[in-house]
Amino acid sequence: MEALPLTEAEDALLQEGIHEFDSKRYWHAHESWEDLWNSLKRREAPREEVLGIQGLIQTAALLYNHQRQKRRGVLNQWEKLLPKLDVWEQIWGIDVTSHLKQIQRFVEDVDTWNQTYEGVRIPIAELE
Repeated sequence: MEALPLTEAEDALLQEGIHEFDSKRYWHAHESWEDLWNSLKRREAPREEVLGIQGLIQTAALLYNHQRQKRRGVLNQWEKLLPKLDVWEQIWGIDVTSHLKQIQRFVEDVDTWNQTYEGVRIPIAELE
């Protein structure tokens, strides 16, 4: 499955969210991507794409919950985001497969809280 191109304004929101995520500002990434999610819904983008950005929003929320050691928040977000993202290998240049592996570490870390956020970045897909 391949996502349709984003508008220039939507791509700016995607990139802003990536920057915030990579800066460990997960709440801010969530906010940028939520604006993108609303834009996709307004223009009636394909359902899988709307769910794809919603899944990315939920990865930011999962890490935000992990930072606060909120067990239920981490586990609930994982359960919600997985079916939205595991249908994608990549979306809008993001390597979703690698991203899910990275996020899963934080799910497995619940109750231990040993994972750090160093090196946690949105993985960019290899160009074909």
